[in-house]
Amino acid sequence: MAGTASRWIKRRKIGLAELINEPWVLPRPDTPARALFDNAFRAGGLDVPKRVAACNSMQMFSALLATGNFLTMLPRSVLRFGGKQFSIKVLPVKLMSQPGPVGIGTLQDRTLSPVAHLFMTAIREVARPMAVRSIGAPHRVARGN
Repeated sequence: MAGTASRWIKRRKIGLAELINEPWVLPRPDTPARALFDNAFRAGGLDVPKRVAACNSMQMFSALLATGNFLTMLPRSVLRFGGKQFSIKVLPVKLMSQPGPVGIGTLQDRTLSPVAHLFMTAIREVARPMAVRSIGAPHRVARGN
């Protein structure tokens, strides 16, 4: 993703290798989100970019992206639920790696609180339309407690 002032947003197709020397704003190196970023470059046979500002603040991401000088990788949910607020757009870059699955676990023989049950029901409703495999078939959304 890039800020709306970035020179990259007007391009129709961008190879990941073209972006390796660009300045990036990314999560800190010790986070799962950063591991996904690093893996995306490695899966494409590339070294991880060296020009990186690391932070975990969405306000800092937004401020740096707004300058038009930085790029980032963020979940599509950020764009879906706050893209206009943060003035960011998705760049047309094909990534070789795919993010892993996300799940909710509960303890066996434990009753969920009513709040936890409502939360899980709401999460399923939000996740259902997003649960699409790369080949177009929907993933099965589990119904268990």
